[in-house]
Amino acid sequence: IHIMDPNDARLDTLASDFTNAATLSATGTHWEDRPDSRNWSTNTRTTALVLMAMLQHTPSNDLLPGAVRWLMVAREADHWETTQETAWAIMALTDWMVATEELTADYTFSVRLNGDLLELEDDTADRDNIKESEMLSVEIAELLVDEANRLRLIKGEGPGNLYYTAHVTAYLDVPSIEPVSRGLIVSRRYHLASDPLRTPINTAQVGDEVVVTLTIIAPRNLHYVVVEDPIPAGSEAIDPNLITTSLTTGQRPTLTRSDPLSRGWGYWWFSRTEFRDEKVVMYATYLPRGTYTYTYTLRMGLEGRYNVIPTTGQEFYFPEVYGRGAGTLFTIEAAEERDTREQPPEDEATEE
Repeated sequence: IHIMDPNDARLDTLASDFTNAATLSATGTHWEDRPDSRNWSTNTRTTALVLMAMLQHTPSNDLLPGAVRWLMVAREADHWETTQETAWAIMALTDWMVATEELTADYTFSVRLNGDLLELEDDTADRDNIKESEMLSVEIAELLVDEANRLRLIKGEGPGNLYYTAHVTAYLDVPSIEPVSRGLIVSRRYHLASDPLRTPINTAQVGDEVVVTLTIIAPRNLHYVVVEDPIPAGSEAIDPNLITTSLTTGQRPTLTRSDPLSRGWGYWWFSRTEFRDEKVVMYATYLPRGTYTYTYTLRMGLEGRYNVIPTTGQEFYFPEVYGRGAGTLFTIEAAEERDTREQPPEDEATEE
């Protein structure tokens, strides 16, 4: 329509429909479509097509930067999931770079925090350094405590876009940590491997094997997800891939989804799982929305009271999509303590 008549009144109506149909999230803006194998329809392909159309009619629409961001995070290495997605995404992103003069950048920029100018190694953007980035770090102690901290980025005149991201990382006292959900929900519970009732516990004995159950809820489709589950310092995660591992209970790590047949039997969404000394880490290139349960086994090794850092999950490239469980105090007792406690009283044993 735009090619035939750029002033066609129907274009405004179509642009309004696109705006109303947009799905907004922390990872950007996208448009969803019903899967159609005959027409190769996918959310990525549809988002690319809408981006191309909107660039023709309303290139200054506020949704478009978010659409570019979403397309970039949907990419796998140097391509998208299908050839159709790859072709249309490349064409849409090329149109975006032309419209925004992306490759002919020529401007200066600065960063201020609470009014103070932060020092940059290079405050210019041009053809020669367009692919380079600047990284600034400010200690938490330098931030204001009793009032809001104000971060201001100033872009000077000239073609090109200024891309930025800002994050705050702080370390908290474990017992005071409360669950947080910002686009991802994670939780953790423990039970003895020998308990058929799976009663939740926060105490075990040296030598016990304890099953850890992680529940992961993705309200939306997510990309490049990392889930980390720290373990009690006096225990070790049993890695089933090691020849030396003895798994007496037969409990192997498992992952289940609320709809296990949605992608066929045994579909493994997490592409890699690492059993480290201090935590278990899981990676998923693509995690469809849904509820997942992952279980693995710990062996208790050293008695003591341990503050266990909460389970966390986030999108690697967009850590603002984040979920955190609660902090846990886990106690590992000496093996003989429970044995003594479970023995019947001496007078009852005599009567029998």
